[in-house]
Amino acid sequence: MENIKNLEQYEELKNGEKAAVMLFSADWCPDCRFIDTFIDEIIENNREEFDFYKIDSDARKDICAEAGVMGIPSLVAYKSGRTLAEFIGNDSKTKEQIEEFLEGAKAKL
Repeated sequence: MENIKNLEQYEELKNGEKAAVMLFSADWCPDCRFIDTFIDEIIENNREEFDFYKIDSDARKDICAEAGVMGIPSLVAYKSGRTLAEFIGNDSKTKEQIEEFLEGAKAKL
């Protein structure tokens, strides 16, 4: 999963023709590390519909503010400048919850 390096890259991907899922996380976050145990499988199963990106919430506070993300781990799906779905908060997230989030985003593609 590619890391977003700056606000310009984030805006470009957010406004792109292919749907993009942004995972907001941090290295010190245990709930974020839990997602790492299954995120590769989720990416593989949803590769056709989405591109996946990671945003370091500590290094990219500007992007977090722009996206309205106040807690981690959080996920936001975008396409063509529209927000398809948000799963924002500092609660832990299970594989099933993330899959449900992606199904909701797919319904809006």
